[in-house]
Amino acid sequence: MWKYKIELKNVSVFENIEKDRNIKFPEELKKFIIEYNGATPEKYNFMLGNSEKVFGAVLSFNKGESDTDTIFTALECIDDKDILPFAIDPFGNYICYSIPEKKVVFYEHETNNIISTKYDLSSFIKALY
Repeated sequence: MWKYKIELKNVSVFENIEKDRNIKFPEELKKFIIEYNGATPEKYNFMLGNSEKVFGAVLSFNKGESDTDTIFTALECIDDKDILPFAIDPFGNYICYSIPEKKVVFYEHETNNIISTKYDLSSFIKALY
């Protein structure tokens, strides 16, 4: 169950990100964003090793959003072009998709540490509690 979804205004956003970062946007992530853009999950906790983390909200992929966190701000923070942020926690850290690994990773914004969850996207979403 997801709340506060924001309708995705323009699916060409994926092509623009692909061109800017010279990457191929994963299909499963595209489908997820189209379905849950800007949404907050009802089950929002997940484990990262021995630490419990919180899934705050899916980033908005709409240009010009001012009331929510966006992909555009997140991309400015993350230098590694193989890491695609798609969600944020309440503390400013990003939940990302690692293109080479095809896994969800956690990006700590204060240290630039990237920690693998060891889950693909669908398994990660199913593991939220």
